[in-house]
Amino acid sequence: MPAVDFAPRGLRRADAARYLGISPTLFDVKRKEGAIPPPRDMFGVMIWDRQDLDSLFAKPTYTAANDNASNYWDKVCGFENPST
Repeated sequence: MPAVDFAPRGLRRADAARYLGISPTLFDVKRKEGAIPPPRDMFGVMIWDRQDLDSLFAKPTYTAANDNASNYWDKVCGFENPST
């Protein structure tokens, strides 16, 4: 029988950070801030549910009105909205 390759649903800390595309250190910081959902205790091992991590991407986090970096570059490049 051939081996079946699949993505695990449960991820340990380093794998969860890699899954999100961030370093384990930043993962820890964001976890302490409450921006990353808590892990689950599975048989004595702390594991993050991939679906919980996926939910982070479903939340809108970008708002143009609060993006000062975008406004800065708009001004520098001459793309500033004339009405502002």
